[in-house]
Amino acid sequence: MTRHVAQAALALARLPLEQAVRDPGFTPRARDLGALVDLLAVDETVAKHVERAIARIGPGAVEPLVARLESAQPPLRARLVRCLGRPVFAAEPAARAALLGALRDADPKTRRNAAMALGHASGDEVEAALLAAWSADTRPEMRRTIAASLGKVGSARSAALLREAAASDESELARIATRASMMVDRTATRAERGRLEPTLAPPAPVDVVVLARAGLEGLLAEELAGIAAVSDVRAVGSGRVRARLAGPLGALFAARTMLGVRFPLPAEWVSDTSSLEEAVARAITSDAARAVLSTWTVGPMRYRIAWAAGGHRRAVTWNVARAVGARAPELVNDPTASLWELVIETRGRSVEASLAPRALDDPRFTWRRGDVPAASHPTIAAALAHLAGGRADDVVWDPFVGSGAELVERALLGPVRELRGTDVDARALDVARENLAAAGFTATLERADALTAEPRGVTLVITNPPMGRRASRAPGLADTLDQFVAHAASVLVAGGRLVWVAPWPARARAAAGKAGLVLDRALVVDMGGFDAEMQRWTKPSR
Repeated sequence: MTRHVAQAALALARLPLEQAVRDPGFTPRARDLGALVDLLAVDETVAKHVERAIARIGPGAVEPLVARLESAQPPLRARLVRCLGRPVFAAEPAARAALLGALRDADPKTRRNAAMALGHASGDEVEAALLAAWSADTRPEMRRTIAASLGKVGSARSAALLREAAASDESELARIATRASMMVDRTATRAERGRLEPTLAPPAPVDVVVLARAGLEGLLAEELAGIAAVSDVRAVGSGRVRARLAGPLGALFAARTMLGVRFPLPAEWVSDTSSLEEAVARAITSDAARAVLSTWTVGPMRYRIAWAAGGHRRAVTWNVARAVGARAPELVNDPTASLWELVIETRGRSVEASLAPRALDDPRFTWRRGDVPAASHPTIAAALAHLAGGRADDVVWDPFVGSGAELVERALLGPVRELRGTDVDARALDVARENLAAAGFTATLERADALTAEPRGVTLVITNPPMGRRASRAPGLADTLDQFVAHAASVLVAGGRLVWVAPWPARARAAAGKAGLVLDRALVVDMGGFDAEMQRWTKPSR
């Protein structure tokens, strides 16, 4: 703990409990529990803060809470039950027993809170108790709560009751029961998980949109153009390449800069007489969607819904799932065990949907056994290797070797004479050695400074140096990287290449030009929240 964190914790501890519980950083001590329970009775606003604070005590709070519940009067009884229903407590046997008993409490609010809390528990006993409470307490608000919990913990035993409730004249109960019925149905079918089969090919070529980091779409297009099963390759926007796939889905893994793939569906229109939900349902039940799903899905066709603009949009998502279920019951909306993701983009009244495979094993980076802070993402390392190109006589040096990703990806690209790596961090060298071994390669790895190491005969310097928001605040880093560029130029043989990611492009260009290097290619790349420039320099022959 740092001195500032310790001081903040001490300041919180000195506040009266009623004030301290309002701070999300406050973690009470076990001996505070009695006073916290007293605060639960103050009012509903304070109670919510208190419940969150009690949850931070952990499972050790369960037995004292149950003991207080036995003698507590409303409204404290209901609040104690709600507190015991928090996920951190609900799995504890004592908490579950108390919640089951509270389903028969004389206080209606306590009973309803118990029904709500039991949605975080599990087991036949819980489901049976909720079904019994359905018959014993016919209040609409109680049945709405029970239906919602049965959707989370129910089995085939609850299905008939929920289907009947879905036809209720009470609209809110019908809505909740419909959702709960869908949840129970999808849970019941999870025994047959299903899978995606990447070795299969479509009966006719299909359109695909292949994704990369913004700025790497040109490199990705070059990779895709070299795959026999892919044609009509063209970059269509930031981080997007469109193509036609005529062979196995797994063929796309030959593109090592790829982040993911989507199958675009025909655009749908929200007319004056239709809704967004209906437009999305038409897209996923279209002939194009069925062709994609049926080609690569073995077993149940499970999907989840994602909104390209972000956010959950829960109500709309459930309405989409219900509309899809009405059109195609064989399509199961299942956020937990989905094989496909239905990505939805809206532009005014136009709905553009695409299907993205989720349950595919990526065989490209199985060499990645270990990592170090700020190590390259494998697709960045693959992009650097692709930009560098392969020469059989290459003597490759990575001066900031990190986890060894650049050396691995360059070796995978084609034959090399020698791989060398240096780093000032001994742990990084151990990780790089492990990753290289997993990929089937060996390298000379040494603890050395990038500014003073002098490997001989280097034809390719390839590296991703320290950068990012944290590294960029390091004193003198920009000057250090300028010196590195000059040193790399001195190490390279005539005709050699420097391929790296420059966090300060203009400074790198000035330093490299001064060192006599010639810029061959440069790409501005999204490095995960900030831009840098991927550069390839050549040392001219004298």
